[in-house]
Amino acid sequence: MNAPMQKNAMDAGTIVAAGIIASAIGALFYNVLPIYLGTAQDYRGLDNRAIGFLSSAFFFGYNVATISAFFWIRRFSWTLVVGITAPVAALSLAAGTLVSSYALLLVSVAIAGGAFAAIYGIGTTVLGDTSNPARWFGVKIAAEALLGAILLLVLPATTIARWGFNGTVVGVIIAMVFLAPFLFWIPASGFKGHEEVQGTDPGKPQSPYIWGALLATLVFFAGASAIWAFIERIGASSGFEAEALGVLLSVTLVFALLGSLLAAALGGRFGNVKPFVAGALLSLLGLFLLNSFDSFVFYAAGACIETFVIGLLLPFAITEVADLDTDGRYVVLTVPAIGIGAMAGPGLAGVLSQSGDFTALLTFVGATVIVSTILISVSARRARPGPVQLRI
Repeated sequence: MNAPMQKNAMDAGTIVAAGIIASAIGALFYNVLPIYLGTAQDYRGLDNRAIGFLSSAFFFGYNVATISAFFWIRRFSWTLVVGITAPVAALSLAAGTLVSSYALLLVSVAIAGGAFAAIYGIGTTVLGDTSNPARWFGVKIAAEALLGAILLLVLPATTIARWGFNGTVVGVIIAMVFLAPFLFWIPASGFKGHEEVQGTDPGKPQSPYIWGALLATLVFFAGASAIWAFIERIGASSGFEAEALGVLLSVTLVFALLGSLLAAALGGRFGNVKPFVAGALLSLLGLFLLNSFDSFVFYAAGACIETFVIGLLLPFAITEVADLDTDGRYVVLTVPAIGIGAMAGPGLAGVLSQSGDFTALLTFVGATVIVSTILISVSARRARPGPVQLRI
């Protein structure tokens, strides 16, 4: 029964590339979220609360799709799902440029969120079925950040300069069309769905502390999404030039890419908790620098640190969930955990910054960093009791 496993067809280069590109397309809107919200505010006259809930509407659709994916991801053809949801995502965003009603804009963005999430979930599942998912997850996150960095650098001087808010959507759709051919390599189904795993109790994780790791992922990404959604507005409120902010946003995504590559390079060498704690301390430093609104240098340094930390710590949070999951199904819950955090964070950020003062927002983000660090540390220690227990 323990004979060597047969060759995993999911390790084929074309399939791995398709999984990475599908994930990048699924994360595309999130990565251009700051300029989407910024142009929506500038060209459609929305206040901070309105653009905050606009982001939350996107992730409401995202969460509906990802939570339900726990049930359909192994039952329907991935090729068919991607073939339907990719056009729906593009058409929904396009529809949002044609409506004048804020309510209809929310609906169109929510539908796009569900479609993008389906693509993202399939891409993540494809890579999870490979023989070395840790490696490809690192590459996946880096590819997502790289694509976002390119768009943030290119769009302000091209499509946005010509068409404003609508230009943001045009740029996203052009990127989708350019990357769409890679989606033809998506397989109809995966590898794990055809395996019979013996000696496991379906639906039961190795440790109940896996829920603490999942909650840590959610809380951390709520803060990450809050700061990312409003990082451009923080700079704009300080009077920094729009062109400088656009360039900086692209640079920050490069730092996010570097953070994810560092996480991939570190792997399990230092476990998950120590890098998470170190990154959390670095994040608090970044938030302190962002609060120095009178200096673009301090603001830029804080922005780069925050995105670097997001790219660094998110893989460690997901890896901790995967390490505690022997059932093999619970790791997929990191996707809706990220989605719920991404939905809640910007909405709360909009409310907290409604007055135009971002101090409460930065305090909230700092609190999420501290809470997520405590959760992941406690979960890891309690789930793996060593000879010496630290009391918390």
